[in-house]
Amino acid sequence: MGFKFDLKICSNYPIGVFDNLEKNIEWEEILKRATHGHLPDVQAGIDASIDEGRELVEQGIATENADVLDLGCGNGRQLAGLVNTGIRSYTGVDPVIKSIQFCNRELASRIPFARFVHLNVRNRMYNPKGKLSPEKVVLPFENDSFDSVITGSVFTHLGTQMVCKRYLEEIARILKPDGKLFSSWFRDPPFKVCSEEARTVFTENDILRMMAKHFEIYYSRGGSSGEWYDQWCLCSRLLKVTDS
Repeated sequence: MGFKFDLKICSNYPIGVFDNLEKNIEWEEILKRATHGHLPDVQAGIDASIDEGRELVEQGIATENADVLDLGCGNGRQLAGLVNTGIRSYTGVDPVIKSIQFCNRELASRIPFARFVHLNVRNRMYNPKGKLSPEKVVLPFENDSFDSVITGSVFTHLGTQMVCKRYLEEIARILKPDGKLFSSWFRDPPFKVCSEEARTVFTENDILRMMAKHFEIYYSRGGSSGEWYDQWCLCSRLLKVTDS
C-alpha cells in the first residue's frame, strides 16, 4: 500500500498516568475553543463521551493495551471517555481539516498516546471539496493496524450503500484478527429511508446485509424511539477469514 504510520506511541505508562491525564485536562475549556465540525453542547458532549467510554469498555471495544481508531473523530470529544480506559494508542481521523488541526493542537499536545490524521475524503456535508472519492476511499493505514474501530455518526452521513460498503471493507482490512467495530446508524423503521449525506437512513435489513460480509453483530441498542438523534448502535467482531 505504501502507507507508513507508526502506532507504537508511548505503549508503557507509569501507574496512575491515566488518572492524572483525566484530572489535569480541562475538557470543557478545551472543547469550548472548537470552531469547526459538529459542535454539540460542550458539557452534554463530555458527559455522553464518558458514558460511551464505559459502554465501549463493557463491550470489549476499548480494552487494555488496545490500538483504537476513532473514524470520524470530529473535535476529539470521544477521547474524554477513552483516556482512562488503559488503551495503548488512540488515532482520530476526520475529513474536516480544521477539526484535525484543533485536535492536534489542543489534545495530542496533552495526551502522549493520541494523534489525529486528516482524511481528505469528499462529503457534501463536512468536506465538499475533498479530493478523495468516498466510493474508492483508502484509509491511510496498513493491514491489521487496530484492535478496535469506533465509527460514531459516520454511516449516518455517507449517503449510499456503495460508500458504506467501501468503508466497511477498509475497516475490515485495517482491523487485527478478532478486531471489534462500534458503529451507529439511522434505520427504517422508525425513520424513513434517506440518501442525503446530511442524514442517511437505511432499512434495518440493508444495514444487516452490509454488515454481514465482514462482521458479526453481538450487541445493539437504541434506534427505535424515532427521536431525532436516536441512532442504532452496533458492536460487532471481525469475521474470521477461512480458506475457500
